[in-house]
Amino acid sequence: MINMVAAIKLNPTNYLPWRRQITHMAECFDLMGLLDGSTIPPSPSISSEAGVQSVNPAYTAWKMKDLKLLSVLYTSLSEEVDSEVIDSSTSRDTWVTLEGVFSSASRQHQLREELLWIRRGSSSVDDYGKKFKLLCDQLNAIGRPVDETDKSHWFLRGLGIQFAGFADTRTAFSPVPAFRDLLHQAKQYDLMLRAMDGPTTPVAFTADRRLMSLTLVTILSLLVMVKF
Repeated sequence: MINMVAAIKLNPTNYLPWRRQITHMAECFDLMGLLDGSTIPPSPSISSEAGVQSVNPAYTAWKMKDLKLLSVLYTSLSEEVDSEVIDSSTSRDTWVTLEGVFSSASRQHQLREELLWIRRGSSSVDDYGKKFKLLCDQLNAIGRPVDETDKSHWFLRGLGIQFAGFADTRTAFSPVPAFRDLLHQAKQYDLMLRAMDGPTTPVAFTADRRLMSLTLVTILSLLVMVKF
């Protein structure tokens, strides 16, 4: 376990995927009890019948497992976050501290502000949808889920002017479609727009020229008939 390196390093914007990664690792190695506090640390020492104190082997084994997990936690933190747990001495202390940091009122406010102001810009609908969903998931992870109606309205608002008609049509529904449905529909709408704006193929161009030539011939014929 101590030689394992977490693929995702925790930073101020990826708490949810980082948390999922660490809990998965802890569950795989039967160490989840160290994180959630369900594994109670044994007493550091034991007494013999004669009253002699000695190191408790169970505590030594517990401490070794905790240090291994703590090592994984430390190596999974970015420099921006590392200072938050500088005084933590166990994996449980570190876990609780980080939960507190990322579940705080200020963190909640920051995530909601990002969600309110996120815009698609030049990104694809798919990329925009992933970023939007990640913010919603992060709020849900800290116990502050976004109302489904708000989620739908905010997502539509961030799509941009190109999707104004699409957004107006969806907001006229009662109730407004769920975010997951809107994301799928917006992807299809985006594909349609891209197809309409695509380059003219040589075949289509040739057909257009032939149609234009026939039209000009027809107009000229009519003019000749009128003249005579």
